[in-house]
Amino acid sequence: MTKKSDDTQVFAGQLVAQGMLIQILMGQIVLSAPDRGAAVREALVQGMQAIRSNPNMTETETFGAVKTLEDALDTLDRINADAHGT
Repeated sequence: MTKKSDDTQVFAGQLVAQGMLIQILMGQIVLSAPDRGAAVREALVQGMQAIRSNPNMTETETFGAVKTLEDALDTLDRINADAHGT
């Protein structure tokens, strides 16, 4: 592989790990303070709406950002469901 390709793959791996860390931390909020978890969830939804309506982002940038926030929402919902036995 080339240096540029290697750097891109390292960067991609770092982004995946950072996303996972953020989801874990948000999950802890849901478990420790459900009302704050609901506020975090609403902020993520609003963030997705803002990203989708941002004319300065490319379609690919928008896809990546929205997908990341959707994954975070999914994680929060799964943690919340597990915590409440549903």
